[in-house]
Amino acid sequence: MADTLDKFTRTLKKLYEETGNMLLGGKKGIDQFLFDIDDMDTSANFALDQLIVNPEAVAFRHPDEESHVRKYSSGSGTIYEVPHASEKTPISEALRDAVVAGIESTGSFSSKHAKMVQNIINQHVSAHTVTRWKMALDTIRTGIFAPLGIGGKDIGIKIDYGRDASLSITYDFTAAGADINEALKELIDAYRAYGGSYDNMCVILGRKWLEKFSTDTTVIEYMKSNQANIILTRDILPPELFNTQGLKLMANYLVPGEIAPVSICAFEPRYKYVAYVGATASDYMPEDEAIIFSIGDDRYRVFRGVDVLDGNGKAVRTVGEIVFDSFNTKDPVTELIRSQTRVAFVPGNINRTARSTGTFSES
Repeated sequence: MADTLDKFTRTLKKLYEETGNMLLGGKKGIDQFLFDIDDMDTSANFALDQLIVNPEAVAFRHPDEESHVRKYSSGSGTIYEVPHASEKTPISEALRDAVVAGIESTGSFSSKHAKMVQNIINQHVSAHTVTRWKMALDTIRTGIFAPLGIGGKDIGIKIDYGRDASLSITYDFTAAGADINEALKELIDAYRAYGGSYDNMCVILGRKWLEKFSTDTTVIEYMKSNQANIILTRDILPPELFNTQGLKLMANYLVPGEIAPVSICAFEPRYKYVAYVGATASDYMPEDEAIIFSIGDDRYRVFRGVDVLDGNGKAVRTVGEIVFDSFNTKDPVTELIRSQTRVAFVPGNINRTARSTGTFSES
């Protein structure tokens, strides 16, 4: 009967397939946008030399006096151990016997197995992708690269880049006279105090900040004015900034009192972020925060080597965004599909970023 039913319905059967936040063809991820320099090597560590100097002015002297001594700043070097992520999915006897979505129940074993493996790979790729997106944003937000273990637990391998405390500020939107222009001005001032560049300034707003920006009476008046083009440009259908998936360019805005515009963005991919099995889905960007940075600053996506099994079952070391291999256990016969990465997000100078946390009225 089952076979008869399958033959009857197969012409009506369609596959609706969807895997959350897969990076679409031709797009770049927010991790690639924020950390646009890739550094790949089969070693385990990443070394970064920093020479950050803001020289003071020269000193003049009277005739016959000695030259003043200017001390040389030699910079510093740091070695970072790059964290390792590894996950595997078992294909057990029971799973091999199960019906695979998109394949007829009467389909051949080889076709079902191939489809199942592809589905597993897609799910691993999506998981690695969303993890990189979240870690990249959080590194800019907090100044700390903090990979998490099972259940979202801290496993003690975070990298604190030592951002100055003055670059994490607050703004109280509930105070009398508070408005988005003042909040943005204070964020830019904090960013500029440590040498943040006016070139290609970008601000990513959380939902509550974005609401304040969109409903601010001054901003609305700029939008109404024909002369607003020198102050505010905005598209009713916001494009993705630099083709970055989910990063919507809400406006280019010249904050009153500033000499250069800032790109006002929101990061809203199709699905929210789920940190681990059973976790509540949440926004990638906290709703009460705003971050600022220059698109042109050097920041590194660092990938290091992982050990995998080759076709002969021998260990080899290779490097990539995600590295796949497979191996078997013999009793019961189980095939395991494994994905690995060793990744870190390293800013050239973390003091070229700033964050503001807002206080908002209860809605």
